[in-house]
Formats: sequence, structure tokens, C-alpha cells
Amino acid sequence: MGIEKISKQRQRIEPETRKRTIIEATLKCVTRYGHAGTTMTRVAREASASIGLVSHYFQSKESLMLAAYQELTEQLRRESDQRDAALECSARERLTLMIRSAFKSEIFNRQVLASWVGFWSAAVATPSLARLNRKLYEEYREEMQSLVEAIAIEEGRVIDSKGVARILTALVDGYWLEWALDPEAFKVEEALQDSLHIAERLLRD
Repeated sequence: MGIEKISKQRQRIEPETRKRTIIEATLKCVTRYGHAGTTMTRVAREASASIGLVSHYFQSKESLMLAAYQELTEQLRRESDQRDAALECSARERLTLMIRSAFKSEIFNRQVLASWVGFWSAAVATPSLARLNRKLYEEYREEMQSLVEAIAIEEGRVIDSKGVARILTALVDGYWLEWALDPEAFKVEEALQDSLHIAERLLRD
């Protein structure tokens, strides 16, 4: 029974591992070749897999790109400490953690930001990516907005939570885009401190 159980566990784990390998290969290809230059053949080569295996998990380039974009967003969420600190920090401190997470080296680096730029450009002409992009950004803004609303309650003030979330999201995106195009434009710490300063001003005004 023990051997059978281990065998079944491997059968469940291995397909998921292979699928993740293909998604990671897709992100590397988007960084290197852009959305248009990312093909199933290139992804298969990057993943050291056959075209047949890639097609088994993802029936089209579109479904593959959607999965890769979803994974890219999950990376940002995994790097955020705010959920772990939710029971120990104030809402203001959690908002600070959320902003800081966007500038962590695991996220704020050339490879990851180049992937984001590739997906942003593709979303303009790909309806399915555009819908996913809208959904992901709505979730991100709503999460930030809920934190600002919590700050207003904790501090007994009135704050335009929707406006603050919109401005801060656009600010971070602007830094991501500019740095992806020119990493010499500013230092990461400068962008982080600017964002925290603007957040403080918005919450105070």
C-alpha cells in the first residue's frame, strides 16, 4: 500500500511540475522575444520538452500566454508580506508592505519587468489577455482600496480610498515601465521612497 500511495502521489505531482516548467519557460521567452516572438516551438525548446507535451497542457499559444500572465501576477502576490502580517499590523502598515512588495528584487528586476511589458503590449491587441489584465488590476486596486478604507476607519477620517488606490497603482506601474525601458533612470530605493512619500501625502490630504 505504501508503494502504491507514493506512486499515485508522483503521478499527481509530476504533471503539475511539468506544467510549471512550461509556464516558466514561457515567461523567459516573452522576456527574450516579446509576445509576438514567443512561439510554442521556442517554449518547448526552453522547457526541454516536446511540442506534443506543450500542446498537451496548453492547446494554443493564447491559453499558454494566459497561464503565464496569471503566474506573473501570482509572483507579485507571493512576494507581498501583508497577508502574513494582517493580524499583527495596522492597515497603514499593511499598505506600506503592499507598496514595498512591488519594489522587491524578486519582482523589480529586468527579467520580470520585461515580461510585464511584453504582456501589457500584447493585451492591447489580444482580447483574452486584455480581459485577464483588467480582472487582475481590478483585484489589485480593490485590495489596495480596502486597505485605505481600513485606514480611514482606524484613524477616524474620511479618505477617497478609490482615488488613492488608482493613483498609487498608476504610480507603481509608471516606475515599472520607465525602469524596464531604462534601468539607469533612477535607483529602485528612490522609486520606493517616492511611492511611500506620495502614499503618505494622499492619506494626509
